[in-house]
Amino acid sequence: MDRQHPEDIHSSGESTMGFAQNLLGIVDDYVLLLLLAALPVAFLLGLKRRKRRRYLVADGDEPFAATTAESMHPDELPVEREDPDLVERVAVSRHIADLMLADEWTEIAREMAEWEEKLESATGGARYHDVAADVALSGLQHLIDQAPHKAIEDLDDAEIEISYFDETYQANPDNHILAALAARAHLALGAACRAELWPNDLRQDAWRRMAHHYVEAGDILKGFEPLAYMSPLLAEAHYLHALGSPGGTQHLPELFDAWIELDPANPCIYECHAEWLADPANVSDDDILHLADQAMMRTENTFGTGGYALFFLPLLERRDGARALLDRDLFATAMLDLASTDASQAEINQTANALAAEMRIADTDCTALNDTLYVLIRWHLEVIYPRLWSLSEASIQALVRDAAEAVPDSGPIDDLFSKAA
Repeated sequence: MDRQHPEDIHSSGESTMGFAQNLLGIVDDYVLLLLLAALPVAFLLGLKRRKRRRYLVADGDEPFAATTAESMHPDELPVEREDPDLVERVAVSRHIADLMLADEWTEIAREMAEWEEKLESATGGARYHDVAADVALSGLQHLIDQAPHKAIEDLDDAEIEISYFDETYQANPDNHILAALAARAHLALGAACRAELWPNDLRQDAWRRMAHHYVEAGDILKGFEPLAYMSPLLAEAHYLHALGSPGGTQHLPELFDAWIELDPANPCIYECHAEWLADPANVSDDDILHLADQAMMRTENTFGTGGYALFFLPLLERRDGARALLDRDLFATAMLDLASTDASQAEINQTANALAAEMRIADTDCTALNDTLYVLIRWHLEVIYPRLWSLSEASIQALVRDAAEAVPDSGPIDDLFSKAA
């Protein structure tokens, strides 16, 4: 779609649909935030049901080689500081940024739809279409974040930016990706206009603007049912719309069900819904146990009991008493299933870190968790990606050495655990 250049519309030149001078820097900042966000326990799980993975690294690029210091202990593992997951996510981000700079939004939508259909992921599990959506909206978010927030008019540049998303969608009214992006743009600005974020004398105006953008997002989404398009991106937009709408939270359980059914192994969906599940006023302890069983059933044909871990990990951080509801033996089995069913080395690093972190946080001895961590490291971990751990390299290598002492090179897991017991 042809548009005026930003400088022809407003003097600041800050439109994210064409602000070539700033966009790549914003994308690089976004990538850095992505990497930092990879550290919390709840996000450190690989995503399964990957289809054919599509690498966007430029032709001729060599994979990063693992470092093998001559002084390395025989029972230590090589370290790869810039791992394939990082390479892929940066490549996807910059690819989308390049298309944004060229104003190729229909091509962005086409590629995102293809990635979404195949659930293509980086080696650490992040869906390509999710990375692309965040990059596509990163310029708008930058305008929102950089606004002084001293007057409602401070968001006028962001309002102009949203009009570009609307125009692109209206020129392609049947394109569900562009519709989802336009709705997400309205929701982003609506969230920034929540009354409690503004001084008392501006709250009424802020609330009106918030309501306007949530209504606009709702109008866009009315014509796009997620299941009709088999679109997790649309399901996410519907969920976020309900999350911020008056009375909308009562619909979150059914919207979560629709979203997770489209991508059952995506821990980011559980992470998002954990905010709702964390409040006992919304969900009882008995309901938590029932929902955990449902999550496990969703993954029984893909990676066994892994859904149980996907469900509980974000809740362990957010819900008081969640650890008291946890079946630690089942949780350990679920974590091992995550790491042993067609898992990449990034996913194995993530899961091992999550296990180690849970053992520290729980501050209690648990033979099942300890044995599972050692088995996972000894039988599945081949290289260390420090970026995906919340431990120092020295601590990681210490775990590797301990695992080498405790676990043989291979053998039946049941026999090993029965001896440990």
